[in-house]
Amino acid sequence: MKHLLIQTSVIFSLIFMLTACGGGDVETNPPKKQDPQSDVYSGPAAATEDIQKYKVSLWDNISTQDRCGACHTEGNQAPYFASRNDVNDAYAATNPLVDLAEPQKSRLVDKVAGGHNCWLASDAACGETMTQWIKLWADDRVSTANTIELTAPVIREPGSSKSFPDDSSLFSQHVYPIVNQYCSQCHNQSAQLAQSPFFASNDVGQAYEAAKRVMNLDEPAQSRLVVRLGSEFHNCWDNCQANSIEMRDAITALSDAIPLDVISADMVVSKSLRLTDGITASSGGRFETGVIALYQFKTGEGNIAYDTSGISPAANLSLSGDIDWLGSWGLSFKNGKAQASTANSKKLHDLMTATGEFSIEAWVTPSNVVQEGPARIVTYSAGDNARNFTLGQTQYNYDFMLRTESSSANGEPALSTPDAAEVLQATLQHVVMTYKANEGRKIYVNGRLINVADEDIAPLANWDDSFALILGREASNQHVWQGDIRLLALYNRVLEPAQVLQNYDVGVGEKFFLLFSISHLIDLPNTYVMFEVSQFDNYSYLFSGASIVNIDGTQVGNGFPLKGLRLGINGKESSHGQAYMNLDLAIEAGQEIAEPFLISPLGTLVALEKGASQDEFFLTFEKLGEHENVVIPGVIVFPEEVPATTKSAQMGIRNFAEINHTMSVLTGVEQQSTKVFNTYQLVKRQLPSIENIETFISAQQMGITQMAIAYCDTAIEDSVIRSAWFPDVDFTSAPSVALSPAERSKLLNPLIAQLMPLNLANQPSSLGVFNELDSLVSNLSVCTTNCDAVRTRTIAKASCAAVLASAVMLVQ
Repeated sequence: MKHLLIQTSVIFSLIFMLTACGGGDVETNPPKKQDPQSDVYSGPAAATEDIQKYKVSLWDNISTQDRCGACHTEGNQAPYFASRNDVNDAYAATNPLVDLAEPQKSRLVDKVAGGHNCWLASDAACGETMTQWIKLWADDRVSTANTIELTAPVIREPGSSKSFPDDSSLFSQHVYPIVNQYCSQCHNQSAQLAQSPFFASNDVGQAYEAAKRVMNLDEPAQSRLVVRLGSEFHNCWDNCQANSIEMRDAITALSDAIPLDVISADMVVSKSLRLTDGITASSGGRFETGVIALYQFKTGEGNIAYDTSGISPAANLSLSGDIDWLGSWGLSFKNGKAQASTANSKKLHDLMTATGEFSIEAWVTPSNVVQEGPARIVTYSAGDNARNFTLGQTQYNYDFMLRTESSSANGEPALSTPDAAEVLQATLQHVVMTYKANEGRKIYVNGRLINVADEDIAPLANWDDSFALILGREASNQHVWQGDIRLLALYNRVLEPAQVLQNYDVGVGEKFFLLFSISHLIDLPNTYVMFEVSQFDNYSYLFSGASIVNIDGTQVGNGFPLKGLRLGINGKESSHGQAYMNLDLAIEAGQEIAEPFLISPLGTLVALEKGASQDEFFLTFEKLGEHENVVIPGVIVFPEEVPATTKSAQMGIRNFAEINHTMSVLTGVEQQSTKVFNTYQLVKRQLPSIENIETFISAQQMGITQMAIAYCDTAIEDSVIRSAWFPDVDFTSAPSVALSPAERSKLLNPLIAQLMPLNLANQPSSLGVFNELDSLVSNLSVCTTNCDAVRTRTIAKASCAAVLASAVMLVQ
C-alpha cells in the first residue's frame, strides 16, 4: 500500500508539473516570437475591432524598419508604439500620442513634421501623411466642428521695417554673384534638373523676384538662403558654416543699403501682426472617406509633389518643365507636367475598378478660357488616344473623358459642361467629377451639380493598369494646360452632393484670422478689428470678413466712430487694395461684439512684399474713437487738353457672322455642313464681335484659323469642289510628284484666284502671297513617312487655310 501511495504521489506530481507549464504541447511548440527585423507581423491578433482598425490604418505603416520600427520597440526607445511583439501593446502605447478628434494636433504628427525621423525629403509631407493615417484610424471620430476659439494674439508695435526696392541693382551687386556661381546648376530654368525657386536665373530681374522669397531684410540670418546652408547643409560648396556666413553677410550688405520705412507719428494705427501670428481658420472638416490619393501641395519647393493620402503606395508626382510652387499651397502650370510612376499609379486602377465608382476633386484656376484639346488638367492615360479617365478644359467647358464599355479607348464621347453656360472661368473654382456604373458621370462646379446628362451610362471596361497619373499635359507632352491646381483628391467612392458641398464650403489653402488690437484707441480691453487673411497667390494676400470683436464678451460701453480704415504693410499704407477707405460707421453703446460684428462684406488684395513669414500688417484710421488723422485727398492731375480730331482707323474687321458668311462664299461650302457648323458653334464667342480693328487680339485670330481649317478641310475633301478649283492637280499622287516645283503653280494660282478674287490695290500682292505659299508647300512636302496622296490633300488644306484666315479675308 505504501508503495502504491508513493507511485500515486509521483504520478500526481508529474501531472501537476505538466499542468503548471501549460501542457506538454507548449513545451514542444512554444509561441512564435516576432522577429524584430521582420516587417511581417506574427504576434497575437488584435483584441478588438478598433485595435484592428488601428493596425491596418496606422500601425502597419509606422512599425516598419524604415520608419518608427527601428527605434520605438522594446529594448530600444520608449514609448513602444511601434512594438512588433504585440499590436495590442503598441495600441496602448500609441493612444496618448494621438488626438483622434483633431489628428493634425497629434504628438506623432508634430514629431515627424518637425523633422524627427521623417522618411521623405519633405518634413511637411511626412506630417501630412501621418495625419492621414491617424484620420483613417479615427474615421468618424474626427471633429468637423465649425467653432473657432479666438484668443489674444501677440502684441506687436508697428515698427520700422525695410522693403525690397523695385530695382535689382543691390541684389546684383551683393547676392547674385554668389547664387549665380554656386546655385545655378539647380535653381536656374535652363538647368538640366531645374528646381524652383529660380533665384540663380540667367535673367537677373527674374532671379531677384525669386530671391525675395528666400531673403529676410530685417533678420538676414533667418533668410532661407542662409538657413539652408548653415543648418540643413544643402549643397554647400565648401564649408557649410563658412558658406552660410558668406551668404548672410551678402544679404546684410544688401539690407544695410535699403532705407527704413517709418510710420508717420500722425497716423492712427492699430497694433501690428504677421500672417503667422494669426489663428488658423477652418470652416469645418473636409469629407475624405474613400480618398486614395491626396495632393495638398504644401511642400513649397523641390521636384516632388507628395501623395499624402496614407494609402500605399504613395503616387508621388515628379515635376518637370515650367511649373512654379504657390506660396498659398499649390502648383502653377505654365508649360510643365507632374507625373506619377506607372507602378504607383496602378493603385488607382486597382481600387477604382474594385468598387466600380470614383470621384475626382480639384481646386483649379485656369489661366484663360481659350485653351483647346481638351487641355489636360488631370489625366490617367498613356497618350493622345488611350486613357482611363481625364479631367480637361476646352475653352469655357470642363470635359470628363472616361473609358467604359460604351466609349472608345480614348474615353469618348466626353461629358462636357454646356457651351452656353460658360461654367469654366479663369478664377479659383472647385471642380468634382463623379462616376458610378448605374448613374454615369456627373460634374459639380463650386458645390453645384451642372445640368448635363450622361447619355452613355455603362460599366467601366478594359482599364489599363500600365497608365500613369499626370497633371498639366498629356503623356505625349501634347494638350498642355495652363493654370493653378491648389488641391487634388481622388476617391474610389462617389462623393454625394452634400459631401461635395461640404468640401466646397471648407475652401482651400491656409487661412488665418488676424486680430488687430485697437484697445489702446477706444479704451476697451481685448477689442480687435478682425480679418480673415490668406495668401492668395505668389504675389498677393486676400483680406475679407472685416469685423469688430471683443474676446472677453464685453459690450461696447461708450459708442465710437470708425472712419476711413486702410491696410498698412511694412511701415506704410498699401498702395493697392484700399477697399475700406470709405467706411464711415458709428459703433453704438451697448453693441454686442462678443461674436464678430461685420463692418464690411468686401474683400480685397494686398501686394505681397517680403513673404508670408516676414510681411507685417497694421491698420490705420482717419477716425477711431477720440483719435483722428486728417487725410488729405490726393491731388487730381487733369490731363492736358488735346484738340479733338475726327481721324480714326480707315479699316475695320469682319465680325463673327460676316467671317462665317465670307468664308462660305469664298469656298462654296455651306455654313450648315457638319464640320463647319460644329466648329462655328465652338469658336463663335471667340471671334470678333465688333468691327473696330483696334479691339483685335490674338485669341480671335486662333478662332478665325480654326474656322478656316474647317472650311478648307470640307472643300478639299469634296471631290466636286476640289476638281473645280484644281483641275490640273493629281491628288492621287504623293507631294513629290503632285506638288513638285514644276507642278506647284497648278495648286497655288487657282487657290489665290479663288480666295483673293477682288485683287484690291491695298491688299497683299498676288506675287507676294504666291511666294509665301510656295515656301510653305516646299517645307511641307519634305517628309520620310506618310508621304502619300493623303499628305498631298493635307498640304492643299494648309495652303487654303493660310490664305482664308489671313487679313485678305478679315480686313474690310
